Amino acid sequence: MGIRAQAGSVGNPDAVLPAAGAAAPQVFIARQPIFDRSRKVFGYELLFRASGDATTCGSGSEQATARVITDAVLAFGLDTLTMGHLAFINVTRDLLLDGMPAALPANRVVLELLEDIEADSEVLAAVRLLRRRGFAIALDDFVLTDRTADLVPFADFIKVDVQARSQVLALRNLLARPGARRSALLAEKVETVRQFESATRQGFTYFQGYFFGRPTTESTKALPESRAGHLRLLGALQDPNLSVHALEDLIRHDALLCYRILKTVNCTAFGHTARVESVRQALVMLGIDAVRRWASIWLLAGLGETAPAELVTMATVRARVCELLAAGRGPRPADGFMLGLCSLLDSILGQPIETIVDDLPLSGEVREALLGGDNDCRRLLDCAVSYERAAWDECLRLATTAGLAPRALVTAHGEALRWAADLHRAA
Repeated sequence: MGIRAQAGSVGNPDAVLPAAGAAAPQVFIARQPIFDRSRKVFGYELLFRASGDATTCGSGSEQATARVITDAVLAFGLDTLTMGHLAFINVTRDLLLDGMPAALPANRVVLELLEDIEADSEVLAAVRLLRRRGFAIALDDFVLTDRTADLVPFADFIKVDVQARSQVLALRNLLARPGARRSALLAEKVETVRQFESATRQGFTYFQGYFFGRPTTESTKALPESRAGHLRLLGALQDPNLSVHALEDLIRHDALLCYRILKTVNCTAFGHTARVESVRQALVMLGIDAVRRWASIWLLAGLGETAPAELVTMATVRARVCELLAAGRGPRPADGFMLGLCSLLDSILGQPIETIVDDLPLSGEVREALLGGDNDCRRLLDCAVSYERAAWDECLRLATTAGLAPRALVTAHGEALRWAADLHRAA
């Protein structure tokens, strides 16, 4: 039921933005990935907030109501929000007892019972009913006590702070008892690779936190030639004077890049009926900027072949968000795109960002922003990142400074998610 991108939207930065005065649900929505032991995405926790509520910006989804959740799911579609993975959605006690929104498909959703929910008779009855409807159950920020222990037999996932060693031990002992439900332990607030490795040893199955995006740089280690070549090509694509002939020549020498461009342009999601058989045809049909944008993303995917795939997905979404927000705000949209795209290169490549920017022909403002300087580009990037992390208070403060309305943030992020999801399906 999600809104699909209109035909050709990947080639037109403004194609799916609502027309002036068009009604659209004003819902802030962010997602936080949940990984398995191989650092592949298992699901996304979805965090919601009505964007008009500027004074009570909770950082978690406990602020969400059934209406906000329904609006978000219907407006974006779960396939766009989660790219086919499970959606973890926080549930308050009131929402649990009042009944879940009908828009939520039980086979795609894990309901997270918030940490203040106790195992009284009403709660246990509601959980039994939801399980019969097919919903999986998670216990969020769980602490094992006499008032919560009766929830454990209903839980498919138990989320525990990675630092709470005593809780982990108590739960492992409880789950190891004969006849106990085999709930999966999910480590929360995993912020470093060392914590991820420790949690793996402790028996956690799933992991949530920003450990996968923390740069672990090796300043003395040279990039393999194949990745260095991709970085040089990424830089060459950003030449503002690049002609159609020169862009075609750059792309056609990389067989995998050609394949991905042609596969994407021929994907039925983009509404083309005639088969496109050459990069030149793609350039004529979509224009140099659209193809340049696609090529940059697929090159980034090649650069990140040894990094978690979610890093490339995040960089793709950020690039599109920054591109859309930059329009009319000072930075050129093309600079906004490169700003977001390059913002995770240190994590993707395992190289200091100072070294990476030296190899790319970035504008002075983008270069300064990536290095941590304070300018319009940096404020735009910080706004995009705070939205991505559901830091709503900080996001609105940064948006006000940058002259951005909440509606612009919602629209840009929604379009970026749809665009990234379409690219993912076409890849």
